[in-house]
This record gives sequence, C-alpha cells and structure tokens, in this order.
Amino acid sequence: MTLIGTISESLEDYLEAIYQLQEDGGTARVSDIATARGVSMASVCQALQRLDRDGYVHYTAHETLQLTDKGLRLAQNVRSRHEFLHRFLSEILGVDEDAAERDACALEHHLSTETLSHLVAFTQFMESSPCLGGSISERFRECEPTGRVMHHEPASLPGHHRGRAGRWRGSAEGPTLASLQPGEKARVVHIHARCSIRQRLVDMGILPGVEVEMVRKAPLGDPVEVRLKGFSLSLRLNEALAIEVERLKD
Repeated sequence: MTLIGTISESLEDYLEAIYQLQEDGGTARVSDIATARGVSMASVCQALQRLDRDGYVHYTAHETLQLTDKGLRLAQNVRSRHEFLHRFLSEILGVDEDAAERDACALEHHLSTETLSHLVAFTQFMESSPCLGGSISERFRECEPTGRVMHHEPASLPGHHRGRAGRWRGSAEGPTLASLQPGEKARVVHIHARCSIRQRLVDMGILPGVEVEMVRKAPLGDPVEVRLKGFSLSLRLNEALAIEVERLKD
C-alpha cells in the first residue's frame, strides 16, 4: 500500500497515466493507457475494473473513461509529487534526465508527507540562499561533477567589504582511507571524487558515516583491502585517497 492513497502503487500509476492523457488533450481509452503504461490491454481492463469498483473512475467497456472527483484528486496528488521529485533530482541534484524520471516514478509512492515537506523546504533554501552572486544550488552543480567543494570566506558585517571569493577544497584536509594502517578503523567523513568514482564507491556501500577497517595493503599501496560491515572490498589507491576519514579509537 502507498503512503498517499488507499490503493496500490500500480493503480496509482494508472490514475496518473489517465490524468496525463486527459491533461494533454487526448482521450483515455484502454489502448491509449496500455501504450502509455507499456502493458497489455487485458491488464488495463482489470485495473480499470478495480478503479471503477473503488470509485476512482467511471468505466464502461469499449467506452472512453472518466476520472471521478476522488480519482482526480489522487491523480493530481501523484502527478504533483512526480513533477516536484523529477525537478528536484534533475535540476537540484543534476541527475541524468532518464534516471530522474525513473527514480521520481519510484519515489512518488513512498515518501511520507513529512519527508516531502522537508524536501520542499530544502529546495527552496537551495534556490533562494545567496552565495556570492548565485544560489547554493548553482554552486552545488558546479562542484558536484568533480567533488571539488568551494569554501567561501564568511561575509563581512553590514557596511564592510565582503571576504575573499573563496577557495576550492579539492582534496581531503584530514586523514584518508589510504593513510590507515592494517587493523585501524575509521569513519567516512567525505568523498572527494568526481561522479564516476563517487558512484562506484557509493554502490559498494561507502557513504559518509560508515565505519571501515583497513585489512591490508599491496606492497606499493595499490590496491588496498578494507572491511565494511562484515565483508571485504578491494579499492584502488586513487579511490582510497579520495575518502576522507576520522580515525576511531579502540
């Protein structure tokens, strides 16, 4: 069951597809919905029968269907969530368009109203907060592809000149995973890497806050083996150098 309605995710997707077809000025026939959803017409008919039974649509076989007021409200809700999440992923985070569309489809059903509200507030903060001639979201999009973070000098008090433009933090300022000795444990603080490397590390479960242990190093330091949540990983030296850590005391 979903968080925003009383029907399944699949049926919410059907309502969204119907709403989108009608909003675009088209008709919402069974064949149109089947094409939009990439499913068989038989599957569409079964879904429409359930939606009709539950009061979300008016459906008669071989006729164009209509959303009820109840169905329209839920469809609009789902679509609004989808459009906001797609925009957040693509415009704020810089996610690839296709991936943003797929992920928005998945997230729209599962985020609680509380989480969505916080995302809205975060988006507004990112877009409206000034950051030396631009917004924080603009600065984020500049540094996100490379992992190089611009640190700005604090703004001066009113009536005084602003501080210097800032400096790039392109590498770790503290110890890195590569600096650990076998047996040492640490907590990941920051990943200083461009998108491709960061994505690989994240896919392996290396995220800020995760605890890792150095197991062994190759004679020349490349590769290194680390233990993470009970299993071992082999990392290239450049990957280990990109992971800033905080050493943990025994």
